[in-house]
Parts: sequence; structure tokens; C-alpha cells
Amino acid sequence: MANNDNLQNVYIPKSSITDELGGCIADIYDFSIHGGAVGTLTLPAEIPDNAIITDAYVDVLVDLTSGGSATVAIGLNTTTDILAATAIASVTGVVVAKQGADAFKLTADRKLQVTIATAALTAGKMAIYVKWVGPFDNVVPR
Repeated sequence: MANNDNLQNVYIPKSSITDELGGCIADIYDFSIHGGAVGTLTLPAEIPDNAIITDAYVDVLVDLTSGGSATVAIGLNTTTDILAATAIASVTGVVVAKQGADAFKLTADRKLQVTIATAALTAGKMAIYVKWVGPFDNVVPR
């Protein structure tokens, strides 16, 4: 058997089970609130530093429209690490933007960024859901 002298048990306080093992946020981009100008806007919900993003979904509540060929991207560490720039005609229904094998770790506390490019939006509303595991800051040695 290998020498495991450096291994130790960890105790996760019961009160931390739901708060510290991960989480999920939902945030809304709404044209009637945020407008649709070309550029990047930051939504208010925040995900903690070192969280590992495992899944992300976009639920289009009102179709995104534009007078041109607009694209939308969504990100955290970068403006495209959740959803690469995608033509709005392809952002319909429920979009699976990130799943399991595409997981990545945050490098700081982050808020969702929605980037509108190529042309301005003229309408639309979408809910963005992000799931993560960690960070394990409150895990204490036993």
C-alpha cells in the first residue's frame, strides 16, 4: 500500500453543505431594462472566486431581435467562456451553453457579462442559469 502520510480527513460542517459545496444563480437580461446597444453589460449576480463552473443554460423568455445580424455572448472570466458569440437566430428556446466536460474555474469573484455585437438588439429577454461546485473555503481539517 502506498504511503499516504500527507492525506487527511476533512470535516465539512453540516451548515455548509448547501452553501459551500456549490450553488446556482439565475440572472436576467431584459431589453426593456438593459437596452440593446452593442457592447458588454454586467448583470448583478455574483459567483465566488475559485468556483468551478459545471453547467450553464440560457432560457429565452422573449425572442431576441435586431435590425441587423446581432450576436450575443455570455461570460465570466472572459466575455465568451459561457456562450461564444452566437447569432441571435440560434439563441432560441433553451440553449445548453456549458456542460460538464467544459467546466472551468473562476479566477476572481465574477458577475455574468452579456456581450452584444455586430448590431444592436431591438427586443428580447433571457434568463441565464449557472451551476458550480466549490469553492471549499469553509472546509476544516478534522
